[in-house]
Amino acid sequence: MNEYSGSHQADFGDQGLRHEVDVFVFRFGAVGPEYLLLRHEPRLEESWRPVTGSIAWHEDLRRAAMRRVRAELGLDYAHDLVAPQAGLVEEIGDLRLVHWPIGFQLARCAAQPRPLERVRDLQWTDFTAALEALANGAHRRNLLQLHLRLAA
Repeated sequence: MNEYSGSHQADFGDQGLRHEVDVFVFRFGAVGPEYLLLRHEPRLEESWRPVTGSIAWHEDLRRAAMRRVRAELGLDYAHDLVAPQAGLVEEIGDLRLVHWPIGFQLARCAAQPRPLERVRDLQWTDFTAALEALANGAHRRNLLQLHLRLAA
């Protein structure tokens, strides 16, 4: 895996390049950031993950993140959106998938997530437990990148 710091726009050209957001919904607890992880119905996906989704050709990272969080969790407002500078490239056969990490901060008095029917479980967890729960290597690296930015 290598870092990609080019355009923040989606590129679905002949090169087999696809951009996706990995949105980590977080809040600040007593001991630091807590991250919200999701698990879908077994027929779709068994492992814990952040909110994910592709970036449309006309969207920037922030707009794509807001659209995906609204669709998955019914949340319309972020206290803050944190976007680290680089995405991670994952090679899957002929496809180059660029994972862009985004932090979606909930305010203390924000509305609670209202997950869609296909989301089976939600779990708030600290950084260490979140890192262990994520099965996808790109999601783990993006969480680490975001966490380091929040700690700075």
